[in-house]
Amino acid sequence: MFKIILKILCLLVFLVDGLVLGQLCGDDSEYKCMCKQKTDEKTHFPVVIADCSGLNIDSFPAKVDQDINYLYLSVNNIEELDPKLQKVVSNDLEILDLSHNKIRSINDEFFLNIYNLRELDLSHNQITSLGDDSIFQNLNNLEKLDLSFNELKTLPNLVFMKLSKLRSLDLGYNYLGEFLTGSKDVLTETLGLNVNITSLSLNGLNISDFHNIYFEEFKGITHLSLANNALDNIPSLPYSVEYLDLSGNNFTFVSARYLNYHSLKELLLNRMPTLKEIHHYAFYNLFALEKLSITDCPNLKTFSELAFDVAPKNERLHPKYLSLARNSLLRLNESYKYFFRTMDQVDLTQNHWRCDCDILWLREFEHILYKPHEIRCFYPSEIRHRSILDLKEKDLPDCYPAVYGKKSHRILIIILVSAVLVLIGLIFYLIRYPTSWLGNKHIGPNSPYNLASTSE
Repeated sequence: MFKIILKILCLLVFLVDGLVLGQLCGDDSEYKCMCKQKTDEKTHFPVVIADCSGLNIDSFPAKVDQDINYLYLSVNNIEELDPKLQKVVSNDLEILDLSHNKIRSINDEFFLNIYNLRELDLSHNQITSLGDDSIFQNLNNLEKLDLSFNELKTLPNLVFMKLSKLRSLDLGYNYLGEFLTGSKDVLTETLGLNVNITSLSLNGLNISDFHNIYFEEFKGITHLSLANNALDNIPSLPYSVEYLDLSGNNFTFVSARYLNYHSLKELLLNRMPTLKEIHHYAFYNLFALEKLSITDCPNLKTFSELAFDVAPKNERLHPKYLSLARNSLLRLNESYKYFFRTMDQVDLTQNHWRCDCDILWLREFEHILYKPHEIRCFYPSEIRHRSILDLKEKDLPDCYPAVYGKKSHRILIIILVSAVLVLIGLIFYLIRYPTSWLGNKHIGPNSPYNLASTSE
């Protein structure tokens, strides 16, 4: 009975929504937004979505219908957020996307009445300041905040204090590096960030080091991104981390000393020109690892045969996805065939593979190799750019002794054949010129070797 009543209520809501959408999305609206209704995946209640992206809107709509739940205003020309310019802003808004605009300033009271907001995206704007700590004071339900790709140099004290439900924060690609590393507890004490946050992105802030207890209080973080900074080593991180992006930093090596996170499922170590070495057992302690990506590292020429462990001792160490694309790898030890048997996909494209007998084992795993025909030889030069799947027996004769014999055998055969030819030539010469080798060219009637002369 309850389910029937709920369905009737949902239907009535849809019908009412259909009558009022004209205020923002109808044919007579100046905005011409694309509007639709759907059921929210989390709450299973109907929601109204207004997509006003890319319409060259130069100011926040003067009136946002009370029925709008999700409002997308990205890729427009909005320059400021001032409540004085708005008559009505729906307090039913749950998602507000203002990314890719030209916002420079935000009035402290703009979000005052949008207290049901769950997600706020202010990324890719020109925001230089957030005013004071009251800007988010009424957003008690906010779960996700994106401030990336702006021009922030500092943040107001305790600006996140009221965001008790905040779980995801992105501060990347601002000028906040020096500010955020000014003290070991700047996130909690200075900014008031709650320690229950699960996702934190500090990408592109030019951070060279973190205090060894910088993340100590954040015991629930599962998603941490520190990409495109100036880190020389992997900092001390929460043991709860499951996703870790350290791409674009200044590592020269990767060692087990800095990777001791038993919950880590996905690790990204891409785009590091300085990376040269993966130490033995580097990933030995990553028992939960499912995806490993080490790509676009032009000085990485070797990948240790013991990077995980002695195969196949511990199957818990087997990732399901491995990408080593666009490095300068020369070879991959055959011991990895035991790991590959449990993997779903492996990307080895665009490396400097040396095509010899040690690389042929890869052909057994064509079914899991990403673009297998793009795994090409770099050495030797005579078969450069050839796919390892297209190599023939004649290209690598040393690898097929049953057909071509071993190299040492072929050399011995060549020597024996040459000796036989020399002997044949010598015999032919002796037959053709039988006395020349004795030096008897001057035997004649008066020679002491002449039989007639001897008899006399």
